Amino acid sequence: MKCLESGTSYAEQFSEDGPASQTVSGVIKMTKISGSCLCGAIRYQGDVDIKMIINCHCDDCRRATGSVHGTMIFVPEDSLEISGSPKGFDHAADSGSTLTKLFCENCGSQVFGKNTSREGVIGIRAGTLDQKELIKPGMNLFKSSAIASTPMDPDIKVFDKMPS
Repeated sequence: MKCLESGTSYAEQFSEDGPASQTVSGVIKMTKISGSCLCGAIRYQGDVDIKMIINCHCDDCRRATGSVHGTMIFVPEDSLEISGSPKGFDHAADSGSTLTKLFCENCGSQVFGKNTSREGVIGIRAGTLDQKELIKPGMNLFKSSAIASTPMDPDIKVFDKMPS
């Protein structure tokens, strides 16, 4: 597994021999997606370009998911139709940006995430997606915070922190 330096751009996350369903830039073009929280009170659907899929091993994602890492799928926010009213929880990222975790107040499932430094983009928690076959992460973030026993695919890029 090769750990990359911070400063590598998101566009550099995939090589030409990366995941078959993704282009060199990591975008999965115009794909129908849908999903929901555990109880179904929050639902989403859309024809989206998936910009990137990541595994995040930071302390915040581990705590928010209750798992060893969180997997996020990033799409243009305006391409997603959301039904229901997710509640939000704001907190500061290491970068100084404000992160908002959006969750179902009934079942507690975190469904979405937003970052003030990524205008127009929404993150979807991968576990809420109906189309499981689309979940093919292109990188692992915050390896420096990962639980030592967490396996990581040696074929995807790894960053000790958040790349710029």
